[in-house]
Amino acid sequence: MGNTILLNASYLFVSNIIIRIITALATILVARNLGAEEYGALSVALALSVVAGYFTDMGLTHTLIREGTKPYSNIPVLLGTAFKLRILFAMGTTVFCYILFHLLYSDQPVLQKTIYFVVLPTVWGGALQGVGVAYYQMIQKMQFIALIRIVSGSVTAATLFVGIATRWPLYLLALAYGLSSLVGGVISTALVLRSIPGLRGWDRRLLDDLWSFTVGGLLVMILPQLGTVMLERVTNLEEVGYFSVAYRIPSLMYQLPGVLAAAFYPQLFHLAARDVTQHFRLSIRELKFMSLLGMMIAVPFAIFPELVVCMIFGSQWVDGASRALGILAWMVALQSINYPLADALTTLGLQSRRSGVLVLGFLVGMVTYVLLGSRWGAVGGAEGAIIIELILLMGFTLSNPKGKIMLFIGIGKNIFLFISYIVIGLLFKFSLGNTGISFLLLCMYIFLITATVDHETRQIVHREIEQYLGGKYGTKKGQLDEEK
Repeated sequence: MGNTILLNASYLFVSNIIIRIITALATILVARNLGAEEYGALSVALALSVVAGYFTDMGLTHTLIREGTKPYSNIPVLLGTAFKLRILFAMGTTVFCYILFHLLYSDQPVLQKTIYFVVLPTVWGGALQGVGVAYYQMIQKMQFIALIRIVSGSVTAATLFVGIATRWPLYLLALAYGLSSLVGGVISTALVLRSIPGLRGWDRRLLDDLWSFTVGGLLVMILPQLGTVMLERVTNLEEVGYFSVAYRIPSLMYQLPGVLAAAFYPQLFHLAARDVTQHFRLSIRELKFMSLLGMMIAVPFAIFPELVVCMIFGSQWVDGASRALGILAWMVALQSINYPLADALTTLGLQSRRSGVLVLGFLVGMVTYVLLGSRWGAVGGAEGAIIIELILLMGFTLSNPKGKIMLFIGIGKNIFLFISYIVIGLLFKFSLGNTGISFLLLCMYIFLITATVDHETRQIVHREIEQYLGGKYGTKKGQLDEEK
């Protein structure tokens, strides 16, 4: 079983890395080619497509896996039910989106057309892809999920590269995003039909408790898109473009701490049902690792945002996006603290508290994005994103009876390293200038001082690697020794 989990995780990890590299390169070229205003319009369309796409699932993936992993479950009937529901959800979402976008953007024909070209095909592509992803996750054949994601992402990137080389207008680039998702959906459905020829039958158990998954999943999905969507209503598309470029960098940076979160998550569930004390210790360990890694990643990008934006997107983006990136980079450190705190709540059966905190973050986010974004554009939006993370930090900490002590133990020692990263980074910047040498020296310092000073982390990492390679994660004596 351990080998199966490791193999499946490897498939997903490799596919995610490949897709993110490919799409990041495509995004950089698109941003350079379009400019701030048109890229702002495309960013709004992409954000809306993520939100709209969720309504073709609404928690079906969770209930399908829940029912499909039970003894003597009828997989073909369950899958047929999920397929029918997704088609119904996609039809309803398409009609609703068409009417909503017609009402909201009738006075902005360029933006409206861009949104239609991205969102409507993506809704159907997501609905069809979701059938295959849920099925192969249920039967634990993650290589097919990796294949679906890689093909879909590769088609998107290849189409965009062609469009950029031949200087397609904004409409065609938007349509490329939408149709590429639809191609991935067709491939996903074709793979499923090879294993299960007919998607027939009906099992209403997929609807049982669906609502609880819908609410939590929607909030997790919409929060990262909220800034782009709200800023479009209160400022111009150029500022939206600058915010989207700046936001994309920390969202990519967070993927490395996110891999750690995915690795700890099943173990936390396992321990929560057996030993609450060991669950608490493992939660602290996750918080320690993730917060340290998030702080290490955030500081160089926060101190040298002009250099980063210029190197990645070009000098034309520096004035508009670098200040926003300098603020948003701290979001990586905050998210790397928030996710372990949130995971501790979920795995202890306190999902309702986590959802309550997310609702509060959502409401605060709407207000701050409107107030700050209308006044300061992209920079105000960046400040709003940080305020949301601070609200989530307080909420997740106070919602857990042991949240405060968990936070104190988990990040206590890391704070001192964090301060040293910032101080040395500022010294390099003011003494050597805003140069690539300063950036590289800071990265080297962060790596070396962490490896040298944090002896406890070195020991834990060494022990975890030994257990991981030996296939005995969670079984060796002393694995969950209390951290001081």
